[in-house]
Amino acid sequence: MDKINAAAELIQNASKIVVLTGAGMSTESGLKDFRSKDGLGSLLYEGYYPEEILSHNFFSKYPDLFYNYIKEKLNVTGISPNKGHMILKEWEKDKDIFIITQNIDSLHQKAGSSNVLEIHGTLATCTCQKCYASSPLKQILQQGYECICGGIFKPDIVLYDEEVTYIREAFSLVKEADLLIVLGTSLKVYPAASIPEIYGVSHKAAIIINRDETPYAHHYSVVEINDGIGTTMDRINRMLKREKTV
Repeated sequence: MDKINAAAELIQNASKIVVLTGAGMSTESGLKDFRSKDGLGSLLYEGYYPEEILSHNFFSKYPDLFYNYIKEKLNVTGISPNKGHMILKEWEKDKDIFIITQNIDSLHQKAGSSNVLEIHGTLATCTCQKCYASSPLKQILQQGYECICGGIFKPDIVLYDEEVTYIREAFSLVKEADLLIVLGTSLKVYPAASIPEIYGVSHKAAIIINRDETPYAHHYSVVEINDGIGTTMDRINRMLKREKTV
């Protein structure tokens, strides 16, 4: 059985699916990732590396530069969900699916997915660090980051020196799943990289779609496909539809 057929069969037979998505899920919408050879993480900005800029310490010291970087490099205004996002939404109609995403672009929600846990937060909104008022990022970029109370708005994302508080919820979710689908992540960056082990990949099946091989590429219980997410999911989706009509 080829990998597309094997993946479709696993999805068809699953009752509770958890999907983990990483940067590769969003690059097909035109966003740059962080850790690839030409990713944002390797490019200096005003003499600083992005991991330094995107830290709470840097945000507190240099909010002007921090927001300039957000506006120029991470602004997702006008970015639309891609085929992969839309297929996940389609699968929700027939399957119990929960999405855990490392991405901060809210593209899953824009596609219409209803069960989404953003473990690194979202760029869609900002919260004042003093009075806790909320405001859309788009408005902050237009009007400035200072709140009328005198506080400073911070994007609702997890910065590099902050705790990934929602990871515990993610671990609880994957323990209950009978199928894990991983899309667009190398599974090398923790704590999200530990999700397959928490899920129980040693005794439960998983599907991984990522352009580069992951540490699970040759694992006996994993169907790993090293190709584009949208095109691969489209092939799997066609197979599922075919099985549905048989």
